[in-house]
Amino acid sequence: MAILGVGRTRYYVAPIRLKARDATAVAQLRAVHDSNPYYGVERLAIALGWSEARARRIRTLAGIHIPRPSKKRRMGKPVAAEITAPGNALKAFATFKDASRPQDGQSYAGMTKANAWVQDFTYIWFNGQWHYLAVALELKARRILGWSLGLRHSSELTLAAVLDALSKYPPPAILHSDQGSEYLSYKHQELCDRHSITLSCSAKGSPWQNGFMERWFGTFMHELGLLSRFKDLAQLHEGIALQVYYYNTNRIHTALKMSPAAYAARLKTPKPRWPLRRDRAFAKVRG
Repeated sequence: MAILGVGRTRYYVAPIRLKARDATAVAQLRAVHDSNPYYGVERLAIALGWSEARARRIRTLAGIHIPRPSKKRRMGKPVAAEITAPGNALKAFATFKDASRPQDGQSYAGMTKANAWVQDFTYIWFNGQWHYLAVALELKARRILGWSLGLRHSSELTLAAVLDALSKYPPPAILHSDQGSEYLSYKHQELCDRHSITLSCSAKGSPWQNGFMERWFGTFMHELGLLSRFKDLAQLHEGIALQVYYYNTNRIHTALKMSPAAYAARLKTPKPRWPLRRDRAFAKVRG
């Protein structure tokens, strides 16, 4: 050791420093996890400004596991639609993943440029009976603009969510859903005609054409957590409202790298124009 000029203690310093850094990192990760208990590795990495590899290693070191609640689905009796399902107006914004191989499918990422809202509802089993949550989501900023909770999955329920959104935001160019009878009603068509909105539907058996909404519900219900913590319907309603607020204003959206509200605010902020330097302008005049 003396010949190499390396002290014996050098073998212990590096592991001690690494252990101290990891302890600090665990504390930082736990602080983010406590505020956002359902963040996965990608969101933790964005929030902390780390690489995903580091976030995964520190999360494992911290022993953090995200619970996965069980799912219950209700298969109700289908109800006849009042109007004929329109075509998919968002189809024009889809692009083939490989134009030379159309069988490889299409990318619907371009739908975010369509000035469109999408709508859907989900089942909630609470206090021994089914409840239904309908929402309207803005594709551009991925914000929930309106929602409604009820005991029947009817056109009145889904329309209430859209009306809630229209009471706060300008109407979209397109209102998209699947072909459920809850969206194919005279009232929906009349509302769209009144606001010059194009009613749009996914093709049958093509849930990916409303994939943004499908994915949102999966995440939302997971992060809403155990419903048994709510004592009554009023608390459930409050819990949903708080979760929607958290999603819109605090939760990092991985595609946006920020919350939907922050992204929407950025869209409203005009881009700065680079001013022409005065010395260069006068130089051109003098020249």
